[in-house]
Amino acid sequence: MWSRYALFGGRRRTVRRADEREGAFVDVHGHRLFLLVTAIVALNLLDAWFTLLFLSHGGQELNPFVQVVLDFESHPWPFLLLKTIGIGVACCFLALTKNFRPARIGLWFVFGGYSLLLGWHLYLATALPAGA
Repeated sequence: MWSRYALFGGRRRTVRRADEREGAFVDVHGHRLFLLVTAIVALNLLDAWFTLLFLSHGGQELNPFVQVVLDFESHPWPFLLLKTIGIGVACCFLALTKNFRPARIGLWFVFGGYSLLLGWHLYLATALPAGA
């Protein structure tokens, strides 16, 4: 899983035999995986931005763990840092294990979940006062 090639240029883009693909680790990941992970991180940042926007307009955070982080300081940086690092670590793990079926399902599940969440945020944004 981890090798010097993972950090400084990989050697293995795919497995030698097609029947070995499931459950194999490779050093080089494709452009599709990069775009998917980038989209997940972007959706995560949009979720954080909308969360802070709605909280500034009197909204409530329903996740008690996130509320503790938001109450930790009056500044949003701990929330943003924790949220970004959390999804970044999860995406790195899922990208490294992309040839395992649960990891592929997980990547698309996270992408779909964040896409639905963005749709919900956009719906809620229509209820904000004008000029917000």
